[in-house]
Amino acid sequence: MAVEFSELLRRHRLDAALTQAALAELAGLSEQAVSLLERGTRRRPRADTIQALSTALKLPPDAEQELLASVRAPGAVPPKPAVPSLPVPWELPQTVADFTGRQGELDKVLGALAHADMASVLLVVTGMGGVGKTALAVHAGHLVEERFPDGQLYVALRGHDPGSALTSIEALGQILRSLGVRHDAIPDGIDEMSRLYRSRMAGRRMLVLLDDASSVDQVTPLLPGGNGSAAIITSRHFLSTLPGSRIVRLSTFTTPESLRLLASVAGEQRVNSEDEAARELSELTGGLPLALRLIGARMVARPGWQLRHFVDQLQDEHRRLDELGLDHSGVRATFASSLNELLSSPRSADREAALAFDLLSLVEGPEISANLVSRLLGKDLRTAEDLLERLVDMHLLDSVRPQRYRMHDLLRAFADERLSTSERAAERRSAIERGLRYYVAAAWQVHRITYPSSPRQPPEELDLTGLPAFSNQVDALSWLDHEYDSIVGLYKLASVLPGLALRFGPSLALGLFGYLEIRAHYLRMRGIFDLALASGKPADDLVTWGWLEHDRAIPDVEQGHLEWAQVRLLRSLDHFEAGQHVAGIARCCSSLSHVCERLDQLDEAIEWGERGLELAQEAGDLAVLGTNHLALGVLYNRVGRTTEAAAAFKASFDLAEAAGNFRSLARRQRLVATSYLAVGSRHQGIEHLNAAIRLYSDLDDPSGLALTHLYLSRAEVEGGNYQQAEQAVEEGLRLAELHGDTYCQGWLLVNLAAIQDATARPAAARRTRLQAIDIFEADGMTAVADGLRRGQIVTENAVGGR
Repeated sequence: MAVEFSELLRRHRLDAALTQAALAELAGLSEQAVSLLERGTRRRPRADTIQALSTALKLPPDAEQELLASVRAPGAVPPKPAVPSLPVPWELPQTVADFTGRQGELDKVLGALAHADMASVLLVVTGMGGVGKTALAVHAGHLVEERFPDGQLYVALRGHDPGSALTSIEALGQILRSLGVRHDAIPDGIDEMSRLYRSRMAGRRMLVLLDDASSVDQVTPLLPGGNGSAAIITSRHFLSTLPGSRIVRLSTFTTPESLRLLASVAGEQRVNSEDEAARELSELTGGLPLALRLIGARMVARPGWQLRHFVDQLQDEHRRLDELGLDHSGVRATFASSLNELLSSPRSADREAALAFDLLSLVEGPEISANLVSRLLGKDLRTAEDLLERLVDMHLLDSVRPQRYRMHDLLRAFADERLSTSERAAERRSAIERGLRYYVAAAWQVHRITYPSSPRQPPEELDLTGLPAFSNQVDALSWLDHEYDSIVGLYKLASVLPGLALRFGPSLALGLFGYLEIRAHYLRMRGIFDLALASGKPADDLVTWGWLEHDRAIPDVEQGHLEWAQVRLLRSLDHFEAGQHVAGIARCCSSLSHVCERLDQLDEAIEWGERGLELAQEAGDLAVLGTNHLALGVLYNRVGRTTEAAAAFKASFDLAEAAGNFRSLARRQRLVATSYLAVGSRHQGIEHLNAAIRLYSDLDDPSGLALTHLYLSRAEVEGGNYQQAEQAVEEGLRLAELHGDTYCQGWLLVNLAAIQDATARPAAARRTRLQAIDIFEADGMTAVADGLRRGQIVTENAVGGR
């Protein structure tokens, strides 16, 4: 039985101790070509290819003849000879010498083309402009040329150049002339031309590449009929209604693929020597092959430049597109051709989709919601969805899931460039205002769910139109998890426009308080409240500024800046007193009591707590009253007034239970537990921790559960129960990771490191402590991170809103 060509080639390569890449280089072939030959995907190489391989492998004449014979072995299906007397066109453009990546997509194309002898094959290669559709199609065409011995046809349809796109008649005329039809013999009508085309293709095995198609109608008359031939169509449209087509969608490159492409264009040594900068280039180009090739070409033209300089040039979003080509082959021109198709469309919906595209530059988060776009456009949700889906069809946007979308960074830069002209300043400002009214109202809706008895109030009337409906707290918090980056990004855009920072900043920050506090996003809380406080003056609204100062103190407390927090709280108290806001004064007294306790100023802490209790009773604010009872109970415990402490704790529990606020009850149980643990009453502490765990479990609150497990693990450590302590930490870490609660993760890791030290695992403890340091530094808790580095014993305290 004859040995197949693929097996013979593999044997000879291994005998020569060559890799596929090395053999390809010696033979003047691509590594991809050698791989396809060895896998048997490409079964009938040309004679000159076999000779090049034999020379590279230094085969003796008999071995070379064996290779040639294996191609003509019995059982092999010879190619159908070309139809006599007709021309054999070979029109494919040259493949790029440094074609890289796309192995999975290439396999799909080659696998489909392998069946062209049994049925006509129709492939659509689709993706955004600049993603490499033509490069893949041309490369695949060259790899399978032996399957189509009657030739290859290539037509550049120019579908995304509204001024010069080929009509079907023009394209058919080009094809018929390639097939040997005289100009004067070509019929006038499209139907007659199509029939003549199919007649000329009958019995032939040809590959037709229709490049850059704009529509199904444009390509349908150009498709070969009958078995044996195949068509590859490239388009920025999906062309999903094309009967019998298989769609191969190209995405942007991953980082490893981007680095390989850069290395193939600019040199492997140069890219490897500045790996970090090369990775940043991959990120800044969004993995778009066109952008990567353009940067690679600039690198080749400037051999003395460091890659870091190219990174610095691309960092500026306003000049990024300039750095990626200014002529018709650049990234900007490629994107513009897609958008121009919409702008020049006779359909008003297409032109509105182009407007929607521009406004998407205002959304800076990783995902874009249809609800937000509806508000930015000032249109109903259904219309906004239709426009967004039209952009998806054009590969100007990606659909992540229903009503959620993602935009490529370079496309966002292009949209921003279009929207940021002086002529469109009023349009841009109006869209930002509409978006922020939506986000402010949504933030307050979440706040009312997380803190139903909160004394904070929005400074102005809210626009409640079209807000998302939240069935519970988990859904509300999850929604803000996805939207937060977009919210802050839109507010930052507004903050540089006259009047908008003050109009939206304070209300937005206070509305987001409940979310930020529950999620323990203290770094984010600090940032958004700093922006709000910078937007105006206390005289504008004393009560609002009182709450802003009060809530801004919480990140300071959590990050260990107690003196700073005390100054802020005293300033907050001044605002509340000037505004005669009793509930705010009472809350400030409670918070000052807590900070003084942390500073070991116990007498002063008790004074603040008792004053706050009296004011809360006067104001009838049951939430603040419960908080003050709790704070005083902790203080009474510390100074040994245990009976008064127990009574204060019970009063705090009763108020939360009577109000039906079980989240507050769970939090109070946890804080009471930490108070008992702090004074050495371990069993009482564990009893309250277990009560908190039951409540948080019923509430499905992973953040609350995670923090409670932190204290439970500490209680078990104090009892010498290290196995139970580690189990509590592991459960806490699982819960914290569930919703990205990095604050809690950091402290749990600190506790885990202490357990590992206590159980003679110093190497594991060092690794764990380093993980915690990384988390604290990322969250801006540098004092804690520095303390861990110095080997100090640091502990989280039940502080602020947690």
